[in-house]
Amino acid sequence: MISRQFSLLFVLGLCSVLVVSGCAVDKRPEAYSNAIVVSSAFPAHGSSQPQYAAVQSALLNRNLLIADNGDVLPVMKSMCETDMLYRVTSTNLPSYVGRHQDLFAGFYLDVAFVNGSWKVVNTDNNFAQVNSEFELSLLASVLIPRVTTSDVFIVRPQPNIGAKALKDLLASVQSLLPVKRTRFVVENKLAKQVEQAGFRAVLEHAAAKYWYLGDTLSTSAAQDRTFFAINSSANAELVAFATRSQPLMACMQAHNFVQPPSKKFNIKSKAIDLPSVVSMLPSNADFNQLSEQQKLFSSGKYLTINGDVLKYSTYQKLQAGSRCSRLSPSDPLYKYCEDRKQDVSADFKRRKATMRKQD
Repeated sequence: MISRQFSLLFVLGLCSVLVVSGCAVDKRPEAYSNAIVVSSAFPAHGSSQPQYAAVQSALLNRNLLIADNGDVLPVMKSMCETDMLYRVTSTNLPSYVGRHQDLFAGFYLDVAFVNGSWKVVNTDNNFAQVNSEFELSLLASVLIPRVTTSDVFIVRPQPNIGAKALKDLLASVQSLLPVKRTRFVVENKLAKQVEQAGFRAVLEHAAAKYWYLGDTLSTSAAQDRTFFAINSSANAELVAFATRSQPLMACMQAHNFVQPPSKKFNIKSKAIDLPSVVSMLPSNADFNQLSEQQKLFSSGKYLTINGDVLKYSTYQKLQAGSRCSRLSPSDPLYKYCEDRKQDVSADFKRRKATMRKQD
């Protein structure tokens, strides 16, 4: 009897072990959450007009999209890997301003005290010449209905502004542009006054823990204004830039985000419809010149973002391997390699990523 009870207990115990062990074999979930949250919503600045449907699909595969006014833009502001601001120089704003929450982080203004009032001015980075001006109050009436809750404003007054004039500007902006996240570009000595008024200061010269305005050498035809911060390694890091007429180029200069072509160009290619051209354009092409790209396609050439006309074969040779160091000065590709060295970023960032096998 004892032997039979012992045998029964042994069998039951063994089954329990097997059941427990079986439950503990794989506790992994059936599905993993994404490492990066990706919105399925179509970006607000993209066009849904039927005439753009085919080219829009091709552009989206390149991390680009087309707006209602025909401008080709980054699909999302995160493509730039830094904040992109729209530089306001007139009250005539692009149609996508107001639906820019997926494109711009906010706005940048140059202002000056002219004839007894604060005006938004169109000037160069050094404030050397003012090309046009209009009342700050007029801008407020046009812009405020289009401002989103996440927008940042950077306001830069004319150089050598005094404490009294700055106080008046701070009060004017607070009443006309009631935006919580507003920064003012000022001399380092005026930073405290800006902060005491409830705003944040951007300095004219580099200093720890502050953004500062980049000099003219750090700007370009697309990046009208640049802003930097000193990082933990004591190096200057681009944190934002302002652009007006060329947001795509400005973003590409900050980070080369355009996906490689999904189709390889072949001289025998007969399909020259615009979506096919978009699918074959090199990553350094000017996607805001699609009509011109379509004309150049039949001759095996394309227009780069820098305005150069190159052969598709030239791009393909460069992509085949980094051979610049082995080229002789007489090689047709030598000068192109030398010119493009400035486009190469020396900054490499390590990021964590989750890899998941697709079914």
